[in-house]
Amino acid sequence: MIPAGGAGGINRAAANGPLPGTSNGNAEEMDGETRGDGGPLFVHNEMSGRADYVVQIGQVIGDVTVNAVITEADPVERAVRELALSVHAQWGAELRARDVAAEREPLHVRWAARWQTAPEARGSGEHVAGAPATGHGHAGDAAALVDAFLSLSFRRLLLLGPPGSGKSVLAIHLTRELAARCLATAGAPVPVLLTLEGFDPAKEHFHAWVRRSLPPAARDRIPGQRLLPVLDGLDELPPHRRRQVLQGIDGALGRDDAVILASREDAYRETVAAGAEITRASTLTARPVELSEATAYLLRATPSRLHDRWRAVAEALARDPGAPLARALANPLMIWLASRSPAPEELLAHGEDVERRLLDAVFPAVFTEDPTDPDRLHAPGRWNPARARGWLTALARRLDAEGTAELAWWRLFRGPTSWFLTVAVLFGLSLGLARAAEAFTAWYAEDFSATLGLELSLSMGASQGALLWFAAEYWFGARRGEPRRRANPFRIHAALRSASRAASVGRVAWASVAVLSPAVVTVLVSTGAYDQRPYLVMAVCGSVLAPLLMVAIAAPADTVDAATPARLLADERRATLLSVTVVAPLIGIGQAAHDWFGVAPAAGVRQGVMGCFGAAAVLFLLSPWSRWLLAKCWLASRGVVPWSLMEFLRDAHAGGLLAQGGGTFRFRHLSLQRHLLAPTAPRLGGPVPAPRTVPAPRTAPAAGAPVPAARRSLRQEITDVESRPAAGRKGWRVHQDDAHAFRVTARQRRLPVAHWPALLLVATLLMIRAAMNGEPLRALVSAAIWCGFAALISLLGLARPPVTTELFLTPDHLAFRVGRHNGWLAWADVLAVDIRRITARGRDSKVYAVHVTPRHGAAPPPRSFRSGGGRYWVLPLSVVPALPSDVSAALARFAGARWTPPAAGLTPNGGPGA
Repeated sequence: MIPAGGAGGINRAAANGPLPGTSNGNAEEMDGETRGDGGPLFVHNEMSGRADYVVQIGQVIGDVTVNAVITEADPVERAVRELALSVHAQWGAELRARDVAAEREPLHVRWAARWQTAPEARGSGEHVAGAPATGHGHAGDAAALVDAFLSLSFRRLLLLGPPGSGKSVLAIHLTRELAARCLATAGAPVPVLLTLEGFDPAKEHFHAWVRRSLPPAARDRIPGQRLLPVLDGLDELPPHRRRQVLQGIDGALGRDDAVILASREDAYRETVAAGAEITRASTLTARPVELSEATAYLLRATPSRLHDRWRAVAEALARDPGAPLARALANPLMIWLASRSPAPEELLAHGEDVERRLLDAVFPAVFTEDPTDPDRLHAPGRWNPARARGWLTALARRLDAEGTAELAWWRLFRGPTSWFLTVAVLFGLSLGLARAAEAFTAWYAEDFSATLGLELSLSMGASQGALLWFAAEYWFGARRGEPRRRANPFRIHAALRSASRAASVGRVAWASVAVLSPAVVTVLVSTGAYDQRPYLVMAVCGSVLAPLLMVAIAAPADTVDAATPARLLADERRATLLSVTVVAPLIGIGQAAHDWFGVAPAAGVRQGVMGCFGAAAVLFLLSPWSRWLLAKCWLASRGVVPWSLMEFLRDAHAGGLLAQGGGTFRFRHLSLQRHLLAPTAPRLGGPVPAPRTVPAPRTAPAAGAPVPAARRSLRQEITDVESRPAAGRKGWRVHQDDAHAFRVTARQRRLPVAHWPALLLVATLLMIRAAMNGEPLRALVSAAIWCGFAALISLLGLARPPVTTELFLTPDHLAFRVGRHNGWLAWADVLAVDIRRITARGRDSKVYAVHVTPRHGAAPPPRSFRSGGGRYWVLPLSVVPALPSDVSAALARFAGARWTPPAAGLTPNGGPGA
């Protein structure tokens, strides 16, 4: 309070609207012209220096009250305030970008509240005194919800609801309101909005992870008790990780710790059934939006020129509340999209197709070419909406053709075109490196005619690099093409931990034999030699150090538990560069040793450089990162995807179109993916003609829509064959099919194909060597011989006796047998039955099977049936997610709601429902 008689004005250096900030300047008051009574006509104030508030006193009548938040000298309070300012500004900009900020017309999403008052009130649904039993999800009610939350004995709040119900938007509103409370109240906690993909409870404590997620300036200055984590993305995690994450969070929370968690309700309930939850937590559950509120919002939020048209639509919906548009407007996402429709009356005319029409509006809403708010935490790029839709359409069709719902960047190279590009680039790069190394080494030796053995050195280096690559792949279970984890081979403890990751004694033994055999031969040859130094260097560098470093670098990442796709890509890029810059030079040193210690050091240099180049080329081109680059460049040059593909996918995720989990992207809403697969959707993002390699979608078009004639793909033909009843298929036999039991057996042959990549690589290397020596015919003959050898091995494997499989279903249990192995489970101990790919020792086998998910604590089947994610396979199928129709009917009859039949082309990780 400034007493009367003083006077002047108050200059506040404001940042982010009404919140206090900091300014620099010295105060100076300059009077200008004067009025007739001698008072100043205007006052011009200037400021320099540093201050939060400047009070300049002139002449005033009455008291002057300064309502200001005085910044504490305590560095902790200053750090808290700076973080709160940043949080408030960043998420305010995000709300404005999503068009759901407080200053816009809010949509009243109703939430059913269950407020817990004490530990003994858990599950009772008792309400906090003065707290609302229901609330709205907009900023006007965020203050009331925050008041109720802060008055809880245990400040733990769950935001639950179906997809598109506004959970994330409410979490942002609560975060911004809590940040404002932190700025206005001394000692209040500062909220931090985080996604749970980066939290691994097996490696890091929950509070340590929250602190690590802060900006570096605040990480060491703000104590943990002043942080209030607001968590999102639980439903994007795999089921087994949800349980681990919730257990890690709940175990870390003390009585005074606060947390807010947003999740899809079904995902959270499944995790609770699996034995993990946030104890003593209050819940806010989203309710469907009432039709009257939806139409009232549309009248408020749309331009005035559309009000009459929306009133007519509202009156029509009031007369027919069961209309398709009325059902669609129960979802906040659809309401938001409807508000962007330029012709409301057309939505009524679309009938059952209205949801597809509304989804057309999501692309210009998410992707825009307009400048973004600089205060946004992660400002998206400026994308053309039409091209963005075309890119997403191409990706959706690619997923449909592959029979999966997960978009993994390391799988983009799969396909004959990408493999052809890899071989072509390898061939061209080898020739280029050979000529470059030849010129360099000849210059170094001052002998431009010294070319003897360069091609041989290049081939030997490439062969040894390929041997190390495949030995490391076999060491870790032949997880070909999967990204590698970040590892530092110069940290012994971390290197040993990486080498033991996902390894088994048998595979380690065989891989060691493969890489140590050359060393043994070298040692035997060196026996009795005059100078054993070159042989020792060859053995140590080429067969000991290089394999050890390769194994340490090549430890595969756990793509199920991975943080983000971008992090996986960065780790794989680091692993590739390490293998090229560390392992390849060791191979070159081993090849240079013989002549270096002999009479021709210059020849040793030439051979070492060529060997290093050959090994580096193979290690680089066999890496998932290089194949990702090749596939991305190939697809981008044809207009199928943008050149900045990872940035585009991140922006689509931030806009709510994609979800990410397990290091992969997937479409957040199944309806959106099906919409993109519709025949009327554009095929590409640009004017480039549609690629012939993209097959037509299998998803049925909307009712009444024209169905264009499309050539059926090979995968569709195989699916039709595999879906025929088992009773009429060769090799299958149904022994019993009635209300009491169902028993089916099948005799299946195995076709070994695991040896093909290694033999094809050998054939490729021999082709390169023969071509460099000017013998193209010999190159073709050698390639044909090795391919024929690979085909012979496959035919011999196919000639082996078939394996008998059996599935027996009753109302009480299911029994299964594969060869000599068998298992049994009671239906009471089974949570789910579905079809997905078999994962053996962490490796995707590409073969589908019927899987069961046992209840937590139930006796599991034998280990030979174990698959990924806590599941067990019981009936192997083929390379498509198709099941004989009578077997599917029997599973529906005996498994009931546990059975999830495969959705065509939409199977996460090869199965439905991740």
